[in-house]
Amino acid sequence: MDDEIDGALSEPLIASGGSGTQRPSFMARILAACGCSSSNEAGKYDLAPYQELYISPKVYKRSVNALRFAVFVDAIAGTIEQPNYPIMVLPGAHPDSFPDTGGLGFSGATYMVPMSALLGVAIASMIIGRASDKVGRKPCILFCLYGTVIGCILKFLFRFAFWPYCAFNFLNGLVSASVPVALAYAGDVNETKREKDGEIGVLVGVSMLGSAGGGIIAILMETQGLFVPLLVGSAIVFVAAVLNTLYLIEPKDVMASRQREREELGMDNEIEDDDDDQAQTVDKLDYKVFSLILLGALGDNVGSSGLMPLCLSPLAFQTFYTNADPVIMSQVAYKWVSVLVALMVVPGTIVSPYIYNKLGLAGGCIMGNVITGIVTIFLLYIALAPASTATFGIFVALLYACFPFTVISQLSTGPMLEATSPPDKRGLAQGVNITVMNLGAAVSPFVLGAISDMAGTPTAIWICIAISFIAALINIPLIWVKGCNIPAKPRTGEKKPLKGEDKEMVEKALRGEWIPAEALEEIQEERYNNKQPYLVVPVRSYAEEKDELKVLRKRAKEDFIYYQRKNNEYLHRYNTLPASERRAFCDQINRSSEVSNQDEVDAANADVGKWFADYLIDSGYHPHTDSTAIKQLIMTSFPVVNKGAAPFHPLNIERILLEYQKGYTRLIEMEGYDEGNEMRIGRVLQSARSVIYMQSI
Repeated sequence: MDDEIDGALSEPLIASGGSGTQRPSFMARILAACGCSSSNEAGKYDLAPYQELYISPKVYKRSVNALRFAVFVDAIAGTIEQPNYPIMVLPGAHPDSFPDTGGLGFSGATYMVPMSALLGVAIASMIIGRASDKVGRKPCILFCLYGTVIGCILKFLFRFAFWPYCAFNFLNGLVSASVPVALAYAGDVNETKREKDGEIGVLVGVSMLGSAGGGIIAILMETQGLFVPLLVGSAIVFVAAVLNTLYLIEPKDVMASRQREREELGMDNEIEDDDDDQAQTVDKLDYKVFSLILLGALGDNVGSSGLMPLCLSPLAFQTFYTNADPVIMSQVAYKWVSVLVALMVVPGTIVSPYIYNKLGLAGGCIMGNVITGIVTIFLLYIALAPASTATFGIFVALLYACFPFTVISQLSTGPMLEATSPPDKRGLAQGVNITVMNLGAAVSPFVLGAISDMAGTPTAIWICIAISFIAALINIPLIWVKGCNIPAKPRTGEKKPLKGEDKEMVEKALRGEWIPAEALEEIQEERYNNKQPYLVVPVRSYAEEKDELKVLRKRAKEDFIYYQRKNNEYLHRYNTLPASERRAFCDQINRSSEVSNQDEVDAANADVGKWFADYLIDSGYHPHTDSTAIKQLIMTSFPVVNKGAAPFHPLNIERILLEYQKGYTRLIEMEGYDEGNEMRIGRVLQSARSVIYMQSI
């Protein structure tokens, strides 16, 4: 158990009373009420593992890091053969190539191998993800990891024949569902939506790196053989399986338990919702909109197959390798191009929130569909031109430069489903979306590959181009659907009727009522310019504001952003003032900060302290028993910005302003106040996993 936990539980169980008598301490009473033993040999107490996970940062990090490593190496194992697919299905291209492809042509065989795995993944995503809700996250993670270890070994043993290899590739796919379970784990062990989105982003990020890492390992081990990387994949996944057996802790959603407790007791749900900026949820699932989104997503997946993989393999592979004399693109060059292009999903993910905020989710999806079709046309004509080093360079440059924009449409599907689905149907909607994407990624390349073998690769690519434009047409009606349209700019109703009404705002401030920080600052600024003392604003009691804490939090968002902007203005003013005028600048601030009635200031300060103490008690803290811990929490939350409230001076004003600004910036970034009503990258990352996996395959 961690030292912090041990220390917290080592409070003496017997406290001395004023008369020298001994009485049970607060911790002893809590333990007795819970039915726990009050002592053991070490004077410490064991907690359930999920309780340690909830309260100890060290235990949390250890468990989450083990899970991240599992996701990373599972992605490596899933893509460790990806660069070798065209070579292993081309008889004679390599000593390890299959002797035949079971009657399939080159294109069909190239896509049959990944299709067999993706079909298994599509099935596993539905079954194992749901099973983890019943039997637990950890058993399902371990099942996937140990299953992948065995699957990689079996594929290596059956590497001598095409169809047996595909069969075991399918079986391996049936245990490749670690990412959906890991995303569910992220939801279990994090309290706020911001924390959940952040962890989801990390998990998707390590999955991206793993997808590229698998291909890199295959390239580096080329001289050892096409299938030897499978043994490396099996070994590193085994290491991850052992680490997760030892360190991954089965979570329990404490926040959900707390919510159920409040519901059973008939209390209002006061669990903080930190996602205030999101649009209001819909009451029921509109199946017409749902069908349009899925149909557009399916068309987008099929259309994108013309760009990746058809334009790269077989088209570019045949143009610059198979049919080129001399060879322009070597096997190693092809592998690097195919592996690294998957990483181009990352810049697409970064830029997509900006596009969605400007064009809306549907508008961004349509733009992505159109760009995909246009880029595919250019790549097709470049690859059909006479092969040369110049055309190969242009082909690769255009592919890498434009590919990030083509994935914008694929990344929009998840957020659109989230925005148009009620909370109790979001799991169903996202599950169907993942299944559709995986099935589309699995089946469409194989079907298009078969068309390429029969009618030629250009014909298959033109079909994909047409489907991309059709997908754009399908998504047009979504422009007018709430949640998919252009997001409205946030407007603050409370501020409008007060703007310019200084007298009324002063009266409200003097009554202790809230007014926007900008309005209050204008009043203080006028007093500053007139060399008058700042207005002393009374503090309302906690009892008066107890039922308005969520409203207070929303108001604080605007106020903090304003204070940050205003502090930047003061810093700019300081930076532009000549050194000779800075002393006068500081003196004016000091004069305005002087109080005309110290009793009013003392009363306001005391009221703030009383408000905070009342809040602590109402929130479950016990200042009378653990004041030292509470004082430390206060010092951590409110670092020193101006020791001893020293007067402003040219030698200290810059440091003080920077300390204030650092505090505002820290809180704004921690709470996400800087993101406004914009699409968050975390929401985009939630839907990026299937896109990344499809592109890497």
